[in-house]
Amino acid sequence: MNDTVSFIKFKKKSSIGNGEGKNSDVFLARDEQFESDLVIKQLKKEKFKPEEYFTEAKMLYENKHPNIVEIQYASQDEDFIYLAMPYYKRGSLNSLAETRFLSVREIVKYILDLLTAVNYIHSKGLLHLDIKPTNILLDDTGRALLTDFGLSRYMDENGIAEQPCNYILHTDPEWYCSSGRSVQSDIYQIGLTIYRLCNGVNILKEQYSQMGIKDQMQLKRKVLAGEFPKRNYFLPHIPSKLRKIVIKALKVDPEERYKNTIEMMNDLSDVQENLDWFFTGNFSEPYFKNDGTYGYSICINAKKHIECYRQKIGVSKKTKINKHCSEYENDNDLFSKLRSILEALN
Repeated sequence: MNDTVSFIKFKKKSSIGNGEGKNSDVFLARDEQFESDLVIKQLKKEKFKPEEYFTEAKMLYENKHPNIVEIQYASQDEDFIYLAMPYYKRGSLNSLAETRFLSVREIVKYILDLLTAVNYIHSKGLLHLDIKPTNILLDDTGRALLTDFGLSRYMDENGIAEQPCNYILHTDPEWYCSSGRSVQSDIYQIGLTIYRLCNGVNILKEQYSQMGIKDQMQLKRKVLAGEFPKRNYFLPHIPSKLRKIVIKALKVDPEERYKNTIEMMNDLSDVQENLDWFFTGNFSEPYFKNDGTYGYSICINAKKHIECYRQKIGVSKKTKINKHCSEYENDNDLFSKLRSILEALN
């Protein structure tokens, strides 16, 4: 039988850019046959061998899962490959985290969704190798979905996959020694993702600048020394159990990290402290919580004084909680005292 040539018609509506290790063009399009919006990922054929044109599409098709973005169809023209996927109005986890800080409850929930997806692909012998907030989408129900399998590779019989490409700020230590990657590479990237959700999605870029890192060789030295990112930096509301999970996932030696995602899920499910405190990003009034009966807020004034208030829902008057008000001397003292207050009011 002769090959049949068919055409998929869609109209480009707007670009969707993430600015993190971009290796394709992604845009929102209107499918003129389905009369619905889709996300189209466009890749240049010149970057691939003919037998690799639809590798990512096949991976998505072979690894269908409730927490993995499904592929609707794949097509090509003379110059490009097109992968069509569902459009989610909520966007990515990165988009959400850029608008506000997430609560610990939200972080735990979204990362458990992510770990469920990663555990599934690991069970199928596949590594993702590009885990970051921009590659985690939120569907209409608020479920986190893993996407972008462009760097993904199947493991060999030794549990190793060769992948020399990487988003520079999510580079695992072993990548600097060999392009061979493993389950622990994904776990390291998950650790970086949690770290960013805990401390602000741009924290890695901020530390990269603060440390005066100029090139990849300088970054390599910092990563292999365990100095990037700063393991001792966490915002005060991040509970000790969650901090320990991140630090273990970010161990420089892969053998010291979690052995698999199930271990990580078990520890994450045990995080119960400070779940509903919100960090505002405003250091004059950095924290608030609503437990359904009372609202709590913590304020910091210019005289280095921490003040804590309680307010019954629906009542305008605030009551100062004097036993949680105190002076602080420096930033370390402030963080320490804020942690104590948050835990006491948990």
